[in-house]
Amino acid sequence: MRKLTKSFLSLLLIAAMLASFVVLPAAAEEPAAEQPTETAQAAETQADDAVKTNYELSIVMLDCGRKYFSVDSIKQIIDNASAAGFGYIMLGVGNDGMRFLLDDMSLTVNGTTYESDAVKTAIHAGNEAYYNFAVDELTQSEMDAVLAYAKEKGMGVIPMLNTPGHMDAILAAATSLTGTNCAYSGSARTIDVTNSTAVAFTQAFVQKYVDYFASKGCKYFNMRFCRRICRC
Repeated sequence: MRKLTKSFLSLLLIAAMLASFVVLPAAAEEPAAEQPTETAQAAETQADDAVKTNYELSIVMLDCGRKYFSVDSIKQIIDNASAAGFGYIMLGVGNDGMRFLLDDMSLTVNGTTYESDAVKTAIHAGNEAYYNFAVDELTQSEMDAVLAYAKEKGMGVIPMLNTPGHMDAILAAATSLTGTNCAYSGSARTIDVTNSTAVAFTQAFVQKYVDYFASKGCKYFNMRFCRRICRC
């Protein structure tokens, strides 16, 4: 999706789950395997079906928010998805965990600026609290490499950053940095969309990623809202 304005982000957050920006076809995640497997053949059939039924987008979704995936692992999945006929890979970098950090993570929220290192530290702490891998986040240079590789393979990339739910690491960071309880009714993963600080923090955070991916030529940005709406 083209660059989102802050007013549009605000409308989406406060609407909370009334609509989704795009309807996505179901897609199976490909295993990393040199020889065709039963799962790979099923994915290839699904990609063919997407073409035959005139879906505009055929997408394989990688949940790289709950679990850290290395650059090499993502490249292998791109290889498999491209070979199976998929046109896009959706990278769910923000899904419970937040597994991709920009070089500049500084945020200005309600007139207060939080320095880049402080935001990175807070997100990293949130990731480790959710699930502590040996490596917790991709760097910007690593994501640059992933995007360049997908382009070489003729595949588009759709970033996904979940809001207002499934935000464990981001929510923990928002609360610790602002000193405000940004959670909805004690939730560990959902922001309170009636809390102006929680909304402003989320707007500023998401906008940084919208700007980055738009600058790399990505056409779509999935804020997801919830699993239920994406499957409608």
